[in-house]
Amino acid sequence: MTRPPSTVLAMGETRTFAGHPVGLTIVTVAEALQAAGVYGVQALLILYMANFLFTPDQLASVGGFDAWRGLLESLFGPMSLQALATQTMGLYLGLFFLTPLLGGWLGDRHWGPRLTCILGAVLATTGMVMVVIPATFLPGLLVCAFGAGALRCNLNAQTGHLYARDDGRRDAAFSILAAGLNTGAFLGPLLIGALGERVNWQWGFAAASGCMALAAITLLVGNGLMPADTPPETRRSARLQPGDGKTIAALIGVMLLTSLFWLAQSQVWNVYSLWGRDHLDRMVLGFDVPVTWLQAFDSLTPILAVPPALALWRWQAARGKEPKELGKIGIGMALIGSAFVWLAVGSGPAPTPILWVVVFHLVLNTGWLYLVPTVNALFSRTAPLAITGVMLGAVQFAVFLGSTISGWLGRFYETMDISAFWLLHAAFPLTGAAIMWAVRGRLGRVLKL
Repeated sequence: MTRPPSTVLAMGETRTFAGHPVGLTIVTVAEALQAAGVYGVQALLILYMANFLFTPDQLASVGGFDAWRGLLESLFGPMSLQALATQTMGLYLGLFFLTPLLGGWLGDRHWGPRLTCILGAVLATTGMVMVVIPATFLPGLLVCAFGAGALRCNLNAQTGHLYARDDGRRDAAFSILAAGLNTGAFLGPLLIGALGERVNWQWGFAAASGCMALAAITLLVGNGLMPADTPPETRRSARLQPGDGKTIAALIGVMLLTSLFWLAQSQVWNVYSLWGRDHLDRMVLGFDVPVTWLQAFDSLTPILAVPPALALWRWQAARGKEPKELGKIGIGMALIGSAFVWLAVGSGPAPTPILWVVVFHLVLNTGWLYLVPTVNALFSRTAPLAITGVMLGAVQFAVFLGSTISGWLGRFYETMDISAFWLLHAAFPLTGAAIMWAVRGRLGRVLKL
């Protein structure tokens, strides 16, 4: 009988580094590289469309733009060019986080997570190259979203396979993986974003595709250090077990609640950049801070928060006071809601001081750290073995829901009072936190937490 990869690794049959399987280093480096490419593109994309590509002088060069505009306006009504840009951004983000469902299914049932990761990285690299060319910009977004989505969920699946389900290192491993993600997500906007915004848009997108290509190379080189995929016939023959239906229903409930978190967080990748362009005092000691650097700072703060957060959780665990996983998720949603209340208070007629957004990002990303690694660890540990990859893809489906809705809400940036706009976004995660507080006991019993 073939043993699952987590059991093999738990029995010490692979090399370790710093107390963790050496494969964790491979997936963390690949995660950092893909994040640099993905978040570099993400930082540029809304500004590129709103400031350059979706402008009267450039529309003729965008392949399929008239058909795309007709489709969006048939669904959502007439839109300005800026509203078209925010809606396109929201749909791209939504698709980026929807495709992990397909990638998880391919990894679970057909190709295995190792091969699916590599193919996803190659596809995402191709999409980023297409985005460089205006004529292939729109289909390039589609290709990039499919590739990157397949890559990300299977990196999470491989990380889960490195550990037995009762291995106490699992939560720390996902926090380390999250640190790799945020390192890349910091460097991407900082370097690639500034290159595209201040030098040349196409150079920025080309640099992002180079980062994604390096992620593919890392996975190819480190392929032999990763846990072996289960044989195809074993993956296809895996079946759900009695009681798995309740577990799946409970995890879907968690996913739907976290979509309220992502509805607010996704706006940081979308309209928030336009707000920074329009309302933020970005002068620091005579230097005009690039708008894309807001995305870099958004990714730096969780890196800084990881060591004190892990220390706090260890201190609480030693005293039996560490919040359970559902409690951490609720705390994360409450923190992000509070961050948007803070942003609303600071959005007045006068330009907002840049120190105000420093506090915003610190609170926002402390909430991110409480929620995102915890959700990934929860799903990798409790999801039925037959559909682990699909359920990890379902984690990303929450981001799809939040991003798609936030893209639609972006149209109100031009018509609402800006403080009211941010308070509207604060209401969603605060509501999610209240609901999680009310139902956490029932969900915990189903998931055996």
